Amino acid sequence: MEEKKYITLPESTNVLKLYIKTKDGKETGEYLEFNLKSIDLLDIYQKCIDETQKNRSWITNQFAIIDKKQDFTKKGEILSNNEKEKYNAIKKYYLMQKETFDLFLGKGGVNKLLYGRKLEWETLIEIETIIKEQIAPHFDITMNNIVDEIKTKYKTDITSQPEVLE
Repeated sequence: MEEKKYITLPESTNVLKLYIKTKDGKETGEYLEFNLKSIDLLDIYQKCIDETQKNRSWITNQFAIIDKKQDFTKKGEILSNNEKEKYNAIKKYYLMQKETFDLFLGKGGVNKLLYGRKLEWETLIEIETIIKEQIAPHFDITMNNIVDEIKTKYKTDITSQPEVLE
């Protein structure tokens, strides 16, 4: 029987783990994880920003469309027809934005930040603030930093042609 031969894969050395705690300082046991050297990190963050803008445009357009409709209230109902449509549009917007944040935070990232709470009216603002003020500052990523790090690591000009493995 032939003996199995193995190769050993290196572990990523620049993984940022941000542990989550409640406002009163209790550790939740959850954390968000980011590979700071991932070639996709900037793309993912930019996609989150772009999708957030699309989602905001979508909800603004939905409200404009609804506002042009004639409104009426059925007997015995709390909300008018237009108010119900706006309410449903907001609920859809919140779910869309939750998915957008999860693109960046990782699958289930929003739920980790909610820590058992349901989506609330302020939740999206809270999460956006957490991303901008508590997560993004950890990413000292600029194109110059990336190029400088590659040059240092490989001691080469990355704009030149790579050597072919022979």
